[in-house]
Amino acid sequence: MTDNAKPGFFSKQKPDNSYKEIPKPKSAFTSDNTDLLENIHPEEDVLKINNKSLGVPAIVWCEFTALLDTTDNDYTYELLEELIHERTARFDHNQEITYKRILERKKDQERERIYKKEKRKKI
Repeated sequence: MTDNAKPGFFSKQKPDNSYKEIPKPKSAFTSDNTDLLENIHPEEDVLKINNKSLGVPAIVWCEFTALLDTTDNDYTYELLEELIHERTARFDHNQEITYKRILERKKDQERERIYKKEKRKKI
């Protein structure tokens, strides 16, 4: 074999696994170093950024939008939140505890469903 010829299959060069120095950071984090803060974003709750729909009959939708037009709310979810708050304010202690327990369970189930859906999209 000549010097220019490549070696055979079993004589491949091994990767370099020798020790290398760990590079020093260019700048340490301080509260004054705002360049590092630009790329940091707080993780938003998936329940706040994912929308759901309510399947309501058309007559109920018309009544709801008429109610929305008579209030100072601009969006349907604002009026719905207001109605939910009014209703939950009338709960007695046991109803409130039950409501909060069910609400937390529903939130956890919805988060899990959204995470699974996003995971399937990535695959």
